[in-house]
Amino acid sequence: MDVWADVRCPWCWIGLRRLRRAKAMIEEPVRVRRRSLLLEPHGPASPGRPTAQVATSEWGMSATEWEARSRHIRSAGESEGLRIDVDDAPMFDSTPLHRLLKLADEARSGDVEAVWEDAYATHFERNENLGDPAVLRALASRWALDESEVHRTLTGERFAAEVSDDVDTARRTQITSVPTVVAPDGRRVSGNASVDEVAQFLLAAGSIR
Repeated sequence: MDVWADVRCPWCWIGLRRLRRAKAMIEEPVRVRRRSLLLEPHGPASPGRPTAQVATSEWGMSATEWEARSRHIRSAGESEGLRIDVDDAPMFDSTPLHRLLKLADEARSGDVEAVWEDAYATHFERNENLGDPAVLRALASRWALDESEVHRTLTGERFAAEVSDDVDTARRTQITSVPTVVAPDGRRVSGNASVDEVAQFLLAAGSIR
């Protein structure tokens, strides 16, 4: 299964938890490949600003509209055991982080669910600025990544092509929202669908292999 996500998206964290529960409900193994879809490929207009401020000053939402959306996200997160402070989550260009996640994927042979979990928690629970290279290096240290490879990834072009290819593939296959789970035959389901819906999708995908 390909799972398209951006760490800036709170529903992607919620979807990760729902996918984990859905996988536990079915008897057959499910291999997940994590793909990058950038909400803002060229970065946000106001990096570092809290999301709530951006929503009401740049996205055209009233304070009442944003509070309703924020409350809905917080409630959905709580149902999955997550504490999501979307209001104070700072805006950031997620491209360098996605490149670091690709490095982690290579180093861990694809076993990166805990890495993505940590990235989401850093952003939405601790509200650290993932656009800060020092914060990214701290993440890489927790993930036990090689320092020289981290330096190459964050200061050079390592994994830039892979992230760009993910973005291009998403555009070509008309994946426009995250999270999205895509089966080998191209069928897809929203990652923030219910756990039962995701489990049924996984079972159906397994039956056609």
